Amino acid sequence: MVDSDFQVDELIHSKGLEYGHPRKFMRQVAQAWGGVLDVDLTPQQVSVMMMMFKTIRLFNDSQKEDTHQDIQGYLKIVDILNDFENEDGFYDNLSNKSGAI
Repeated sequence: MVDSDFQVDELIHSKGLEYGHPRKFMRQVAQAWGGVLDVDLTPQQVSVMMMMFKTIRLFNDSQKEDTHQDIQGYLKIVDILNDFENEDGFYDNLSNKSGAI
């Protein structure tokens, strides 16, 4: 298991160097999966689905250290994605479009 938030951040950073920033990567996966399924997916939903995938792996082999790390990483990515949306005013724009206050 990852022992600190710093280690989770380091894991996300190193994976980001390989695959791109989590915001961009999860958006790409959401578009690809959404296209196959003919549904709209958010990057957060992709992260949660990846956590579910890893949780099933963990259920089948609870000793896999990298699976523990991956789950913590995907949970942190959800927080990162939410922070970006809050900074971008996503929820303000969404509520204005739907007529909600």
